[in-house]
Amino acid sequence: MLFTDQRYIRGGEIKWETSEGEIFGVDNPPETQVELYARQERVPYGVRLVAQPATKSEPTSIRTPGPYRRIMYDEGIYRSWHMQVDGQMLGGRDYPSETVPKSVEMCYIESKDGYQWSEPKRSSLKVPGLRRFVNMTFFIDPVAPPQERYKVVYMAVPPKDLGARLLAEYLKRPRRYRDPRISAKRPLCLFAAVSPDGFAWKPIEKPLMMHYADTDNTFLYDQENAKYVLYTRMWRNGRRWVGRAEADDFYDWGPIEPIIWPRLDDPVDYDVYTNAYTEYPGAPQYRFMFPTFYHRYTERSEVRMYSSEGGVAWNQIPGGSVIPPGEPGDWDSAWLWAYKDLVPLGEGRVAVYFQGTPYPHKYPRSPGVVGAACRAWAWWPEGRLCAVKADLEGEFWTYPITPAGREMRLNYRAHRAGEVRVGIFGVEGRSAEDCKPMHGNNMSEPVTWAGKTDIGIAEGQEVILHFKLRSAELFALEWV
Repeated sequence: MLFTDQRYIRGGEIKWETSEGEIFGVDNPPETQVELYARQERVPYGVRLVAQPATKSEPTSIRTPGPYRRIMYDEGIYRSWHMQVDGQMLGGRDYPSETVPKSVEMCYIESKDGYQWSEPKRSSLKVPGLRRFVNMTFFIDPVAPPQERYKVVYMAVPPKDLGARLLAEYLKRPRRYRDPRISAKRPLCLFAAVSPDGFAWKPIEKPLMMHYADTDNTFLYDQENAKYVLYTRMWRNGRRWVGRAEADDFYDWGPIEPIIWPRLDDPVDYDVYTNAYTEYPGAPQYRFMFPTFYHRYTERSEVRMYSSEGGVAWNQIPGGSVIPPGEPGDWDSAWLWAYKDLVPLGEGRVAVYFQGTPYPHKYPRSPGVVGAACRAWAWWPEGRLCAVKADLEGEFWTYPITPAGREMRLNYRAHRAGEVRVGIFGVEGRSAEDCKPMHGNNMSEPVTWAGKTDIGIAEGQEVILHFKLRSAELFALEWV
């Protein structure tokens, strides 16, 4: 159980009672009005959610995988795909030529440790008539037929006759579902290719949609909601936003709706540049984004952390930047952005890849400027992306939970003068007051009550947990 949002924190309520302890509610007021007193019933207080800053690894100048890509951890191997058009990697310094290219290649790379990457394994992709290829992404589709299990999506300009027909239909949409950058000169579309193994690729001639998706696109199949989902860039009022679309059929998409944009309490020069959607390794119910916020005034950027319970409504986790730019003169002092996904990195860590450069975003991109970009891992101890924190004292109760084990172990951090306690509400001998106080910096410490670790309830019985924190941070709970 990761504490990355409020899904486990019970809101509580107030009971109104007389001085004799008689309780009245909205629908059963006393016949004669009397003075009533508030009694709090499991109302949380004194705690808040705080995003944890990442630790940066040492940078590398290795140029693979390419910009705005994802790194997938699959069967113990780090894997990534990118596309080259006439030998040029998409997402590099320049857009490919406006003419139809001579060659389009899918390139596969892998790594055993996340640092040393293999040379690309190349396979040709026959896409006649397309031009101006820009950007690509990939995913593994768990519900597709075997021959379509691997999918890549890329942006390109279709042949003129197809582009004209698509544009005529596009312009009939309500304005809210159109990108102002789409025009007769730029009828850009998202195209797909599929593969049974990630090496032999078949292009899909019909575009998925007309959309100006020139930066970070995330496609996935959401098994919880049984939908295909796209997270992508939107352009509203001259600013970059993050949008979302969904589909029952991968080849038939609904409209793109905005989900993340600069908040009204942000500086007024900010854009939300990328989405960097990911799920926690092995626990897809915890969804994150690591969006890049672009500061136009300085052309620098920072990476923040967002969370969502269902993938539709998103909130920034308080705490500010989790991957900030470096100090002046550092390799990542100006422009940086996070990749996807969040992956295990060994030694009890989870991490996302990120790229940084000492040059502002729109600085003229001579070869030396482009070559200055480096990549590194931004990592957190397992489970420690976000904390429920009590600066002084606080407590909260959970909603009813069915335990997945007979013992609880906590991932927490508490000062010597602070502590964490947890109890099972209503179970004798297992209250928060009976819990042995826990302090220190521990990733998986067993909870004990009078020396006992068993939770003391019948199998399958729901429980309400009661946490009490003093000068402490609680990151996660594990059932064993």
